[in-house]
Amino acid sequence: MSKVVGILYNPRLILIMGLIIPLLFKSQLRGYYDKYDYRRKRHEINIGAGATSCLTDLGGTDMTLIEINQKKSTKYLKSLYDIDLAKTKYVINAAYLYHLTNKLNFRANISYANISADDQQTQEFYRNNRNLNFTSNIFELAAILEFYIKKPSTGNRYNLKNSFGKKIAPKFLSRLGFYIFGGIGGFYYEPMAKNNLFYDKERFTNIDFKPINTNKVKLRELHTEGQGMANDPAGFLNGETYSKYSVCFPLGFGIEKAFTNDMGVKIELGFRYTMTDYLDDVSGYYYDRDAIESVYGATAATMSGTYSGDTWESFEYGILNAPNGSTPVPSLGDDAYKIERTYTEPGYQRGNPENNDTYAYITFSLYKKLKSKTRSYRTISIHQKRKIKASF
Repeated sequence: MSKVVGILYNPRLILIMGLIIPLLFKSQLRGYYDKYDYRRKRHEINIGAGATSCLTDLGGTDMTLIEINQKKSTKYLKSLYDIDLAKTKYVINAAYLYHLTNKLNFRANISYANISADDQQTQEFYRNNRNLNFTSNIFELAAILEFYIKKPSTGNRYNLKNSFGKKIAPKFLSRLGFYIFGGIGGFYYEPMAKNNLFYDKERFTNIDFKPINTNKVKLRELHTEGQGMANDPAGFLNGETYSKYSVCFPLGFGIEKAFTNDMGVKIELGFRYTMTDYLDDVSGYYYDRDAIESVYGATAATMSGTYSGDTWESFEYGILNAPNGSTPVPSLGDDAYKIERTYTEPGYQRGNPENNDTYAYITFSLYKKLKSKTRSYRTISIHQKRKIKASF
């Protein structure tokens, strides 16, 4: 009995219990305040910047489509193999947040970004030979909902120290928050490109073969895939083409680090699945070069890429009207010709119309919560106040 009494009257034990017991009682009160503290700071502003990447029909990995499909992964994760880090660009963004509940926020987001891709960046033969490129500015407005898996914890109680001077709570981890988000948005884009294309000079004597990589041209108005022309595979009506505006669906996750109750930083990774396949002006098939030139001019015909790139020899029979550059082969017959073919002839695949384009942001932003006039304790119901008082 005397040993038990000795332990209970130990000065160190009394000191420790004196520190812990009040915290245990106070934690219940603080729990109610944490739960409803968002009402005191419903409004928040964010400003940030970061990097962008895109998944379109251009550029990408050195792997072929067959090699990508052999990877053991889902359809959407396989597409990550095709990200071209060499063409990473920039994004700046700003946002207003309204805290609906303790863990659910509404966010109005505005961003300005640049995306780019280039077939010269890949060693995969067919895309490298296609040799198309693009760049586009994107102006986006989005409405997003954020849901916190874990809220960052702030307040002086997380700065308390024990008798040895060490933090009672792990400060860094306690002030980290994790959230996911999703929403809907609209954006404006305008694909442009430089002329990197190579054409056979003997076959196209009317092409201006001046040094390339000079001025960028807007691609949409050139109808490079014959959009809106006769027998357009994409189905656009007479003279029409794709829109400069489209819808996107933002989806991603973020990490929040709180410095104080009101300020902190966020790192966020977000993907934008779009409702267009023309971010890069490439979607379907090569169109007749002469037809494009007759309606939209020589620049449009050149930027279409039809008949560009490497050639290969094909021995064909029954040719009545042999194309330019063909060579008769009498030993094989009167109607036999050796024809220089390309991988970019009319009807050949130029892009992949089955998959829409996507782009992604990784951003670093600063946030500031704005205090409202309503005090958090007053927003708690009378029943909850009674529960708080009854806990002491």
